[in-house]
Amino acid sequence: MNGRGRVARKPANMRYLADDVPPLAIVIVNALQYAAVTSSFLVFPLIIAREAHLTTAAADSMLSWAMLVLALGTSLQALPHGPIGSGYLAPSVMTAIFLGPSIAAVRIGGLALMSGMTIFSGAVQAVFSRSLNKLRTLLPPELAGVVIFLVGISNGVVGLRYLLAPDTGALPGLAHWIVAGVTLGVMVAANVWSRGVLGLSCALFGMLAGYIVAIPLGVLSYDKLAEVATLPVLAAPGIGQIGWSFDATLILPFVIAAIANGLKGAALLTASQRLLDADWVRPDLKPISRGVLADALTVMAAGTVSVFAVNVSASSVGLTAATGVASRRVAYATSAIFALLAFLPMFTQLLVLMPKPVVGATLVFTSCAILKNGMEAIAARIYDTRKTLVVGLSIMSGVGVEAFPATFQRMPALMHPITVSALVFGTAVGFVLNLCFRIGQRQTTTMTVEPVAPDVQALARFVETCGAAWGARRDVVLRAEHAVQELVESVAEYCKPHGPMRLSTSFDEFKLDLELAYTGIAFPTVKDRPTAEEIVDRDDGAHRLAAFLLQRYATGVSTSLRNGICTVRLHFDQ
Repeated sequence: MNGRGRVARKPANMRYLADDVPPLAIVIVNALQYAAVTSSFLVFPLIIAREAHLTTAAADSMLSWAMLVLALGTSLQALPHGPIGSGYLAPSVMTAIFLGPSIAAVRIGGLALMSGMTIFSGAVQAVFSRSLNKLRTLLPPELAGVVIFLVGISNGVVGLRYLLAPDTGALPGLAHWIVAGVTLGVMVAANVWSRGVLGLSCALFGMLAGYIVAIPLGVLSYDKLAEVATLPVLAAPGIGQIGWSFDATLILPFVIAAIANGLKGAALLTASQRLLDADWVRPDLKPISRGVLADALTVMAAGTVSVFAVNVSASSVGLTAATGVASRRVAYATSAIFALLAFLPMFTQLLVLMPKPVVGATLVFTSCAILKNGMEAIAARIYDTRKTLVVGLSIMSGVGVEAFPATFQRMPALMHPITVSALVFGTAVGFVLNLCFRIGQRQTTTMTVEPVAPDVQALARFVETCGAAWGARRDVVLRAEHAVQELVESVAEYCKPHGPMRLSTSFDEFKLDLELAYTGIAFPTVKDRPTAEEIVDRDDGAHRLAAFLLQRYATGVSTSLRNGICTVRLHFDQ
């Protein structure tokens, strides 16, 4: 059941929704693949460890604490009830949004300063999460569709970078492409042609195949494997690197990072929500707000144990879309695996060493289903010039970040938390444009209709123009066009209106209303379908049939008579 009390209808491509209980084998293998996908982002705490000049033992302890933080965040996010947690399968991951501010903090005051400022930014994000419901008008459904689309773009482009530009200074060789091809090929084959555990865990089996091929081909070197072999199998994380301090000069960059982190979390949870409901039409911000709060508390926990900040994992959202498994049981199992890995440094380091072609192929694979969901959400609306610009410029802004990263990196350092991600920057541009374009936009419009030979095409254009200006759903606008044409023709023929009729439309986020006012005979309210005899024998039979058919188009029909003016109201749920 969604946040508005409606039972969600399972999409055709989803096997298990949040409340479903998959077989234990499916839960375990899916949890393993989520842990594998998110662990590749442990590179961020390793970067911080190098900047802070930590010893090898302290860096290993940081990774172990990072695993415990990921376990906490993944479980908090999955909580279905209470003030914290969206109830979705949306594992946590280390986020690039905080990379710039965190490096600056480490260079100024060491790891302790980064930790204290991370706690502060988590508190800021927690405050931001409480305001999401008030920002409902800034996240209309068409922008939510853009956000989902940008999630797919971000995942896909990052994956392509791993495949095409693996930071070695040379073009990828044949071994690189063999590993990538095997990884992607196994994922695709398992996803398309298998319906059992293999199909539901296609990413995990693809990554395992990539590892197996990468070792003999030298993509994953024996030297690195030998280093992993020197690590202890079992070890508890140390506390020597943990400490906290605060510097007011870093407030602004960490505030910006917190808001950007909140926006990204809201965007990814919106994408998760879209996956769970075939009849999804707009974001339900209550669970999203609780999810952003869970994310904020996890950021504060990360700062408390001197670990890099976290966010909802974009690649995991894509993995959910690809596998069709969204059960929160998988979230709890993933948390258990993270917690176990915190005490198994050898296996954690092996995940960190995931070959770049394996990472790239996985991200490209998981991006496909998200792109499809984003396109469906965008195409479900009709647009005027304003809405078209919001959608188009938001997408182009996000694509610009991915296509020309060096240009955005040269922007002022304060902008980096926003410009580091196509998703965050594209969403921010959409928010601003949507706010600006609301200026001068009317929520109620009227037109005059002559009762003699009313122009039904003009009526359709009027409704469509209004619907496009408001970003109404395409199917709702089409039903409203048919209904208003039927209504006007019926009133003009049977109700003998005196003088022009006035048609008005109004819109808010949840409904589209049309109102026809005229002076003449009251329009009948017909609950039951007229019989064939009634239609033929009664003088008003055809009129009554038209009145009944209106209820097939509209969610609700009502009439009133006041001071000689009859008003017919058509209501359409959005």
